[in-house]
Amino acid sequence: MAAAPYPQLGPGEQVLAETPLGGAMAVLTDRRLVVAGRGEERSLPLAHIAVVGVRFERAFGAIALGVALIIAAFILFSITSPLRTLILNQSVGLEPAASQERTANPDSAVGIAVVVQKVLEGAAGVVGVFPVAGWLLLLVGLARIVIGAIGRTVVTVAAGGAEVEFARRGNSRPMQDFVTEVGRQLPGPARPAPR
Repeated sequence: MAAAPYPQLGPGEQVLAETPLGGAMAVLTDRRLVVAGRGEERSLPLAHIAVVGVRFERAFGAIALGVALIIAAFILFSITSPLRTLILNQSVGLEPAASQERTANPDSAVGIAVVVQKVLEGAAGVVGVFPVAGWLLLLVGLARIVIGAIGRTVVTVAAGGAEVEFARRGNSRPMQDFVTEVGRQLPGPARPAPR
């Protein structure tokens, strides 16, 4: 995996803190907060940042989707054999009618029973693929549950009426420390001059 690109800094700009974000890098300088990566660079002057926050969240939607995919996989596993047997039995049941159609018209192998029998055999072939689809659903479902359980750390920066979010998978202590440092560097409210 390639290292995240480092932002371009101005002359005399001092780095106060930095944290990797997977494919990006967040850097706090004495003048601004910069996020660089994935072909873009965002820069927010410290004076424009109104609020910076960090939160850890689990992806309960991903966990629910993973459970649904696992249930669908088990349904596919459980219906494959009975459904395939039913379809093949229906196809075998049509064999006498299909044989009669072939005997009555040897030049043309197209009759209703022959066509239905071929459709049923094709359907049995499709049902034979259900276990492969079931294994794929099972693996994807398990991956979704793991990703949802790991969660992600999300940093939200409100600046100039806009909100910027960046995240990293897992509960990232370095990101929490980074946000704490950003909060310390934000300019405080203007105080009136003493009289």
